[in-house]
Amino acid sequence: MDVTVQGKAVFASAFGKDSDPAVLLAYGAGGSHSTWSGIAQGLAAQGWRVLVPDLPGHGASQGPALDTIAALAGWLADFLNAAGVEKAVLAGHSMGALAALECAARHPDRVRSLLLLGAAASMPVNQALLDMARDDPNAACALIAKWGFAKEPPAPPELITATAAHLAQAAPGVLHVDLAACSAYDGGDAAAARVGCPATVIVGGQDRMASPDAGRALAARLPQGRAVVLERAGHLMMAGHPQATLAAMADALDSGLDPADWEGLRAQAHRMLDESLDFIRDVRRHPVWRPMPAEVRAAFDAPPPRMGQELAAIDSEFRQLVEPFGPGNVHPGFMGWVHGGGTVEGMLAEMMAGGLNANLGGRDHAPMEVERQILRWMRNLFGYPEGASGLFVTGTSMANFLALLVARTRALGTGIRRTGLSGAEGLVAYASAAAHGCIPQAFEMSGLGAASLRLLPTDSAHRLDMEALRQAVAADRAAGRRPFMVVGSAGTVDVGAIDDLGALATFAEAEGMWFHVDGAFGALGMMSPELAPLLAGIERSDSIAFDFHKWGQVPYDAGYLLVRDGEAHRAAFASPAAYLRRETRGLAAGSPWPCDYGPDLSRGFRALKTWITLKAHGMDALGAAMARCCEVARHLAARIQAEPSLELLAPVALNIVCFHRPGADCAQIVADLHESGIAAPSTTTIDGKLAIRAAIVNHRTRKNDVDRMVDEVLRVSTK
Repeated sequence: MDVTVQGKAVFASAFGKDSDPAVLLAYGAGGSHSTWSGIAQGLAAQGWRVLVPDLPGHGASQGPALDTIAALAGWLADFLNAAGVEKAVLAGHSMGALAALECAARHPDRVRSLLLLGAAASMPVNQALLDMARDDPNAACALIAKWGFAKEPPAPPELITATAAHLAQAAPGVLHVDLAACSAYDGGDAAAARVGCPATVIVGGQDRMASPDAGRALAARLPQGRAVVLERAGHLMMAGHPQATLAAMADALDSGLDPADWEGLRAQAHRMLDESLDFIRDVRRHPVWRPMPAEVRAAFDAPPPRMGQELAAIDSEFRQLVEPFGPGNVHPGFMGWVHGGGTVEGMLAEMMAGGLNANLGGRDHAPMEVERQILRWMRNLFGYPEGASGLFVTGTSMANFLALLVARTRALGTGIRRTGLSGAEGLVAYASAAAHGCIPQAFEMSGLGAASLRLLPTDSAHRLDMEALRQAVAADRAAGRRPFMVVGSAGTVDVGAIDDLGALATFAEAEGMWFHVDGAFGALGMMSPELAPLLAGIERSDSIAFDFHKWGQVPYDAGYLLVRDGEAHRAAFASPAAYLRRETRGLAAGSPWPCDYGPDLSRGFRALKTWITLKAHGMDALGAAMARCCEVARHLAARIQAEPSLELLAPVALNIVCFHRPGADCAQIVADLHESGIAAPSTTTIDGKLAIRAAIVNHRTRKNDVDRMVDEVLRVSTK
């Protein structure tokens, strides 16, 4: 390729695809682009765009030759501009290594990483050789070729002769200018200290021009430096040991998917962290929710990238296209669904868990102990025995489903895991008509069918009607059916009602039925002395499903299933396999494993964000936040009752308030609220009336937030 650099015509060899990441190769004194030919082709074959320019005055490039390393460093940066390369790996040999080093120090934003071959921080040239290069360049070329290769085993004579001839092709005076520039350069130590990118110094173990010790010393001065020694190579390693040199360079370039520039990545990561912290800190300055413009949606129609992008550009895209258009549950004005607001500590825990990248399916490692500790904490919180089991899952929908499978297996025996549901005829279960939709869905997925679940009426407080339950069970037994399970709700989805858990426990015990509690958000009210009495009887249940990502304020997702009889839980899921063999020592020790209690072998480290949130805030503070949500809900209910034009549609049991404006279109009101950015409630139906539903779950929500919502309801409903 031909380009113009600093007003002079420059020739450069180019290998590989233009779309590949770029490597710029700079040769040593007296060389030309052909010095790197074999190496360049080898790197191109491995997916690199390789550029090898003839330096000024060398080969086919116009002169004069540059007489300082600083000038060469600036020229390399200008060449990248001319070649249209924003950022490249710089690889240099001898004089080229010094130029690459200085360029990386002066232009850190242009250099991904450094490869310095046959290099030292300073490379003084013997005065006799300098004089010879000036007065008898052919003799100087022969001397360099003789001393440039390893002593043992000696290089073939024809290689030495060919190398001398190659050096002798340099234009008159060029070799002397190059050697003098090397000899005069004294900025290597200072430059090395300023290099922020990864750097590999490749030295010949028998280098008689830049000693291995000097190369190691240079690597030690580079903040991210390392030394690689080719023990059998001399200074001219590309000619003497091309395969070993190529392998060392390729190894240095291939960091897998790790960043080539760790310090640059670190700086960008800090910027991203700061931006995320700012987003949470300043959340009240943003709307709760905003609709996505068509052009934002269209941006997600782009095809998958074939080449990677700079992380800074990806971050910018996230801040423009994603962050402003999230669901809004971090905002205190989000009240539509039972979503927690998250915490900064939980966000950081997600980052830490991602770095560790642990699979919590099983085996013996510390993340397993984190999950086991949370199990012990939950046993204690809910009054469960030591033999109780627990499992992190995506959310309560999955936890309810798994609890049903455990209850089904206990009722029918473990044989159904082999024979199927042939003996399941007549099994029936019971729940409130106000139970979450995932309960009938669980019966559909379990093979029992939704018809095996009786959805029973509720009383005036929207709780499961105990008399209706007694009558339904008696009728089913009289008909020859087998009642096996009753589901209580600790916070119904519509109004937050809590079933009489104590009465349900007593009834289930008397009837020999499995008592399961769907406590998606309400169960963790056990952390609050104010709310715990409302949950009396939950400690007598056979299983509890709940979410840490709701009132526990843990970032999504972190559902949990707690089962009183751990062996019954394990019997429903454990599946021995040769690749899951348990040992008494090593990584395969530590049985039982979480995969024995559910279907997932691949499980993320959900426990860490839960563990860190609990440790950072403590159960007392989390419980107090839940109680405050209920206080805000009571304030909202009082405000509604004080407004003549609004009607409260259900008693406020916990944190959910349902109301409407008679004669107004509540669906339209809610949509207007969403688009206003002030608040984001949802809708539901209470006694046949469409209601505005406000669920106070976010620990940031205060009384003034719900007052603003009411004010906006009144405003938009009178437009």
